Amino acid sequence: MGFDVFPTRKELEKYAQNIPEIEPSAVLAMLRISQAAEYVRAAINDVLASHYHLSRGKLRVMFVLYQMPEGIAPSQLADRAGVTRATITTMVKRMVRDGLTEVAIDQTDKRDKKVRLTAQGREFMDDVLPDHYLRISMLMSRLSEAEQTQLIFLLTKLSG
Repeated sequence: MGFDVFPTRKELEKYAQNIPEIEPSAVLAMLRISQAAEYVRAAINDVLASHYHLSRGKLRVMFVLYQMPEGIAPSQLADRAGVTRATITTMVKRMVRDGLTEVAIDQTDKRDKKVRLTAQGREFMDDVLPDHYLRISMLMSRLSEAEQTQLIFLLTKLSG
């Protein structure tokens, strides 16, 4: 995987002698979280790419559009999907070319555009999402439901 080398607790404790704010358990926990996230991300991205020719970023954009059948302004789409406006412009153009999205122009204000999924784009997501959710469920099956609930709580607490 490429991120399997961790400092030992003893090494971290040595650093903590000089910098008391270093918490060895905190460092080890964060490194394990990063490793787990990298593993899950790679497992999901591999399937999205090989089965659906879909990047994680494109899935995020399409998911936002899937949730908003009436459409959304490109700038809002970029913000919600966590990509730049330049990136969303390129992505939308490609998805229009592929028949997955369309751009509707407001007849009363020609400057107002909304991006939305086409019927083909919606069907595509109807195929992708169940398989995507199944793969996530399989990855999480190592944890009991109680552990999953605790993990959600802890990650939410950690992220603010």
